[in-house]
Amino acid sequence: MDTRQLKAMKRFRKGARFIGFWFILIGGFMLYQFLGILMDPEATITYNGVPTNEYSVKLDAVIFMGLFVVIGLLAAVSPSSWLNKIFVAKMSFKSVIGFKK
Repeated sequence: MDTRQLKAMKRFRKGARFIGFWFILIGGFMLYQFLGILMDPEATITYNGVPTNEYSVKLDAVIFMGLFVVIGLLAAVSPSSWLNKIFVAKMSFKSVIGFKK
């Protein structure tokens, strides 16, 4: 690898950690809000444009927000070697489909 690719790899790692941090921050806040809605049997949530207070719909929202937090944690605290492998896979995929840079 030349220095240009090493700089791009470093920028990719920093970007992944930055995005992971924001996923944790925003997803954690929304997860906290949806957990409050889940615990309140009278709280309503809009599902397909219809306000409802069904437990399963609220649970789906909590699980969805929990996935944001998990993905953010994976991106923010994963070892650099994993992120480097993802970067190399991304570059080889771009090469296969014709986006050579």
